Amino acid sequence: MINGLSEIELGTQWPALFINKEIMPYLTSSTKKVLKIASWIINFSPLFSRFKTFNMLNYEEKRKWLSKIKGESLTYNMINLLEFLLSAVYYVNQENAVKINYKREPYILPSHEIIQSTTLSVPLKVLNKKYDVIIVGSGAGGAVAAWNFARKGYNVAIFEIGPEPTREEFLNEHPVYRALKYYWDNGVTFTWGSPIIDVPFGRVLGGTVTLNSGTMFRIPDEALLNWKKETGANIRNDELNLAYKIVEDKLSVKSIPQYLLGNNALVMKEGAEKLGLHHYPVKRPLGSCHGMGECAFGCPYDGKLDMRLTFLREAVEYGASIFTNAEVKKIIINNGKAQGVLVSINGTNVIVEAKVIIVSAGAINTPKLLRISGVKNSNIGKHLHIHPAAGVTALMNYRIEGWKGTMQSYCVDNLLKEFHTLLLATFPPPGIGYSAGSLPFSELDKYPYLASIGVQTSDDSEGNIFGRRIAGIATYNVKEHDVEKIKEGIILASEILLAAGAIKIFLPIKKLNSITNILDVNNILKNTKLKSFKLSAYHPMSTARMSADQDSGVVDVDGKVYGVSNLYVADASILPSTTYVNPQLTINALSFLISEKIIKGMS
Repeated sequence: MINGLSEIELGTQWPALFINKEIMPYLTSSTKKVLKIASWIINFSPLFSRFKTFNMLNYEEKRKWLSKIKGESLTYNMINLLEFLLSAVYYVNQENAVKINYKREPYILPSHEIIQSTTLSVPLKVLNKKYDVIIVGSGAGGAVAAWNFARKGYNVAIFEIGPEPTREEFLNEHPVYRALKYYWDNGVTFTWGSPIIDVPFGRVLGGTVTLNSGTMFRIPDEALLNWKKETGANIRNDELNLAYKIVEDKLSVKSIPQYLLGNNALVMKEGAEKLGLHHYPVKRPLGSCHGMGECAFGCPYDGKLDMRLTFLREAVEYGASIFTNAEVKKIIINNGKAQGVLVSINGTNVIVEAKVIIVSAGAINTPKLLRISGVKNSNIGKHLHIHPAAGVTALMNYRIEGWKGTMQSYCVDNLLKEFHTLLLATFPPPGIGYSAGSLPFSELDKYPYLASIGVQTSDDSEGNIFGRRIAGIATYNVKEHDVEKIKEGIILASEILLAAGAIKIFLPIKKLNSITNILDVNNILKNTKLKSFKLSAYHPMSTARMSADQDSGVVDVDGKVYGVSNLYVADASILPSTTYVNPQLTINALSFLISEKIIKGMS
C-alpha cells in the first residue's frame, strides 16, 4: 500500500522501502495495528467506485482515484497517516537532505563547555520493599514532586514507564528515529472525532518535557478565574507566583536571545512589526543552546533544561531512586487507603509499599491507572482539553532554512484575550510537524524557502479518555466556537506571513493548493468543513481535574484523590480546565504546591 502512495506522490518507492526495512522494527504493536487498519481501508475503498482494490489499480488509475477522494473522508485521513510517514523519512535520506542544505552535523563543543552524561536510573536489584513516597511518572509533575520530597529527606522511588535516553542517541540519531523511540506508540497517537487530531506525547525519562518545545508561560489571570468558575478550585495567586519563581529559577527560564531566534522567527517578527502587532521572543528553560532546532526530539546539547537535567538529577543527588522501563499496573488500595503499587520493571512484577503515592502519568494515562486501580469517580477520564493547533506555512522569496535556530521561539498574542488563541513561530526539522503538514509533495524542493506559524487555541471543547480501544487515545469533537477561534488564528498568521513577503500560503486544510492573498484565505475558511482541517495538539489536560468537591472533579485543591487516603495526582490531568497558554510551567508549579502540602501533613 505505502509503496503505491510513495511512487505516486514522490515518484520513487525509496521512502516506502526504507519504512519497511528501517522503520518497521521500531514500531509498537499498536502502531502496526493502526497502519494495518489504514492500509486495509485505503485498499478496499476504490471497490465502491472502481470495482477494484487499490492494489489492483494501475498507476494512472491510482493517481486519478487519489485526486478525487474528499478531504473530510476517513479514507483521506488514513492516506494522510501513511503520507506523514513518507514525509518524515524523506529527508533522512542524505541525498535529499543535501539538496535543501539540511546538514545534521555534530556540533563541536568549545573547550570550556561540558555536557553531562550521568545515568540517573538504577537497576531492579536496588529496589526496596517500602518507601516514604512512590511517584508514578517522571514528567513535569512527577519530577518536581520527587525533587521536593527528596531534598527534604524522604525516601522516594520514581517509576517511569519509558527508557532513559543516552547522550549518544541524542547526538547521533536523526530526529525521526528519536521520535519513534521516545514518543508513545511512535507518535502515532490521535483522538477519534471531528476531525481526527494527532496528539503526540512522551514515553521517556522526563516525560513529554524531554520532547517538548520548552515554551514557558505563566497562566493568565482570566484562566485562573475560569478554573474557579468551572470546578470551584481556588488557587491562591501569591502561592502560585511563589511556586513559579522557584521553578523558573531552577530551570533558568529566560527570553530567547536574538542570536538563537532563527530566520523563521524573524519572518514572524517582520510581519508583526509591519502590522503593528504585539510580538516578542518566548521564554524557555535556557541551557547551553546552540540553535539545533531539535527541541521536540530531545536536545543533543542540553540547550533546553528539561526535567532530567534539573529536578530529576537533583532528586537523585538527594537520594531518590529512579526506575525506568517500569510500568505501574495497579495502585493497591485497601479499605479506602492507598498502600502501594504493583509495578513491572523490565518484565518483573513487584509489589512496593509506600506511605504516599503520587500519580504523575500524564493526562492520557493517569485516568486509566486510577480506573484500573478501582478509584470510583464519574469525572475520571472526562473533560479532556488539548489546545487544538494548526500550522500555516508560507513560501518566501528568499532562503529561510527555518530548521536552524530555536524550534519554537517567537510569539504574537493579539488574539489571546478575545479568542484565547496564541501564534507561535514553530519550525521542526524538515519533513516533520507543522512545516510539513500543509506542504504538497510537489513543493518539497522549496523547503529552504518556507516559513511556518503555529496557531494554538484554548479549547472549550471536551473529550473523553476511554479504556479498551482499537485505535486512538480518546474521543474528541471540536465545537464550532473553537473552529471560529482557529480560523481567526489562521487569518492573522496568513496576514503576518504575507506582510513579511510571502509568495504563497499553504493553509492547514486537506486537499488545498496554495493561495496568494488574504481575501482568498477568508473565502476558503468560510466554506471549509470542520473535518477538512489538519489539526494536531500537544497539551492534553484536565482528565482528573481539581475541584472543590467530588461531583465536579477527581482531586481536591491539594491534589488528594477524593475517597482514597494517601493517594494524590500531580500532572496535567489535575488542571481544572485549559491554561490558555502552554501548560508546562503551571504543571511544574502546581506539583510543587501539592508536594509542599503533603510534606506539611506528613511532618
